[in-house]
Amino acid sequence: MAHEKSKEPAYDSWADYYDIADRDRRPFIEFYRSLLTAQTRSLLDLGCGTGAITATLSDDLAARGEGSSGVRIVGVDESPEMLRIARTREGHIEWMLGDIRSPPVEGTFDLVICCFNTLQFLSEEGLSQTLRAVRRLIGTGGIFAFDIYQPNVEYITRAQTNRLARSVTDPQGRRLEVREDTRYDPSSRVLAIDWRMQEEGKPHAPPLTSSRFHLRQIFAADISRHLVEANLTVLERYGDLDRSPLTKESKRQVLVCGPG
Repeated sequence: MAHEKSKEPAYDSWADYYDIADRDRRPFIEFYRSLLTAQTRSLLDLGCGTGAITATLSDDLAARGEGSSGVRIVGVDESPEMLRIARTREGHIEWMLGDIRSPPVEGTFDLVICCFNTLQFLSEEGLSQTLRAVRRLIGTGGIFAFDIYQPNVEYITRAQTNRLARSVTDPQGRRLEVREDTRYDPSSRVLAIDWRMQEEGKPHAPPLTSSRFHLRQIFAADISRHLVEANLTVLERYGDLDRSPLTKESKRQVLVCGPG
């Protein structure tokens, strides 16, 4: 994942628990899988994290062709700890440590993706830099797809303290809780989120891990402007990963873009 102005990537401390605590990935996998075609021979995942989506799509591409030969798959992330886990998934994927604002890759790609609202971890300028880099990386015929939250101002302006974000079970059978505190700054449009992972029923025990995130709220008009400035054209726009129409009530903004 990409996080600016941080001495240590926010997800480093969360890496060993990320796959345990993560949401149901099936909607994400199905949407991004649907963008693969017979002509997709290269894929770049920006902010690939532990590589779960990257590796799944890599397997799909290999199944459609003759194995992994001739197919280039690259995952870029700024967190060494997240990439440590990603490298255990698929040996032929190019796992690269780097900043998605200036991805350390050469050439162009048939499909570039950025999942799990990663673009919201960027500043205004960082978002512009990333989209300009994407425009270069998709060349004349590539596709760029991403998902971000649609801001729910009424919800995020209500500060949360010790909210139960989700409950999960780890491989050892322990019941774990993700607890969060949130604060929204309307002037910067940034939602600060403090996460703690703790064992269920042990509220006073030290957390197993914790992390702080800053999630910038990006409205539809903002992302449209940034895409135009980066010379990217919106081909498809949805309100969720199931391709439902984008409305004021939609939870997400899901976009598929091409070169302008």
